[in-house]
Amino acid sequence: MSLSTLWAWCKRHLLLVTFLSIGLIFVFAVINVQILHMTSEPEFCAMCHPNQGYGPLAEVDSWAHSTHAAAGVSCLDCHGRPGLAGYMRAKIGGLYDVYMQFTLSAEEKLAILSNPSPDLVPEDHCLYCHSDEQNLATRQATRFIDLVNMRMLDSVQNPEFRERKGIPDILAGPTRENSRFDHTFHMDTFELSCNDCHFGVVHNPQSKTDLMNMCIACHDAYEGSSAPLLNDCTSCHSVQNSMYLGQGARGVPEEEGLKSMFGISCDMCHSSVFKGVYRPSAGTCTDCHDSGYNEILEMWQQDTREQIAKLDRLRLTVEDALRDGDARNRDNTARWELFQKAVYNLKLVKKDGAKGAHNADYALSILSSVEKDFNFILNDIRINW
Repeated sequence: MSLSTLWAWCKRHLLLVTFLSIGLIFVFAVINVQILHMTSEPEFCAMCHPNQGYGPLAEVDSWAHSTHAAAGVSCLDCHGRPGLAGYMRAKIGGLYDVYMQFTLSAEEKLAILSNPSPDLVPEDHCLYCHSDEQNLATRQATRFIDLVNMRMLDSVQNPEFRERKGIPDILAGPTRENSRFDHTFHMDTFELSCNDCHFGVVHNPQSKTDLMNMCIACHDAYEGSSAPLLNDCTSCHSVQNSMYLGQGARGVPEEEGLKSMFGISCDMCHSSVFKGVYRPSAGTCTDCHDSGYNEILEMWQQDTREQIAKLDRLRLTVEDALRDGDARNRDNTARWELFQKAVYNLKLVKKDGAKGAHNADYALSILSSVEKDFNFILNDIRINW
C-alpha cells in the first residue's frame, strides 16, 4: 500500500483513525507511567546497589533496615524534589546514573558513592516532611504538586501526614524522639543544618557512640551554660527514663520495672560512660548478676526485636488499608486516631533503644497493645467495608 493510498483511507475513516490514535496515545502513556513506577522501586535501584550492610553499593539494603523504610518512605521520596517536575528531574538524572554504571570503573563508582554531596538531600527537603512550616512553604512554591502522585512524597501535606506517621514537628519545639532535643534552638543559635548531625542517616548512619560524642564535645565547650552534661542523663534521655519508670505509653497501664523498683541508677549499668563507653556490655551485667542473667537479657531483647519487626510490617499493611479507605471516601477518623496511638506506642519502644532492657515487661505490654490496636483496625475494616 502506497503512502497516498493510506492517506486517502485515513481521510475516509477519519473518526476511526482519531479514536485509534487516542487509544494508542493512552496505551503508550499507561505503559510509560508503569515503566516510570517500576524503575523507581528500590528493587530496581538494587540492580546497581546490590551489596548488603552499610556504605557504598549497599544503599538499598541499608535503607531497608532504616526507620524510613519502616514508615514506607522510598528512594525517590528523598532523592527527588516534590511535585511532578521534581519527580521527572530525578528520573532524568537517573539516566545519567545508568550511563555512569556502564562507563565508570568499579573504583570510580566507589569513590563517588563514598563521598556524596551534603546537598544530595537538601535541608528543606528533610523539613518538607518533618515540619509544618517548610511543608506549607514548599507546597505553595511548587506548581502542580497535586497534579499527579507518582510517589508518597507528592501526597505529603502536613500536619495530617506528619501526625499519621507519628513524627513530631521538629520546628515547633523540643522533640521527644530518642532524646529530648530542641532543633530550632540549635539551628538558629549555632546555625546547624540537618546534615551536620544526620548526614548518612539512612545509608551510613553514625553509631550512637558517635552521636553521643558529638553532643558531649559541643556541650563541654559551653560548660557553665544550661547545656546538659554527662551526669544530666534524664535531661536528654526522657524516653529511656519513661521506659525505666514504666510510664508514657498511651492507653497502657503504668508498670514500674525492676531496675526502678530497686533503685538501679543509670551509671550503675552504664558504668563506663565517663570513659566514652556509653552502652553497657555483658560484663557490666555480671558485675551484679551471675552469668546466667545475660541469657535472660538476650531473651528479653530478642523477643522485643522480633515483635518490633513484626509490627513494622503490620503497620504498613494497616496504613495502606486506611489510605485505600480514604480514597474510597470512607469515614476513617476514629481508625486513624487509633492508628496514631498505636504508632506512638510502637515508636516509644523503638526510640528507647534498649529493646526491653530498661523495663522488659512494660516494653512487651506496650507492643502487645500495639498489635491489638493494629488488628482491631484491620478487623473493623473487613467487617464494615
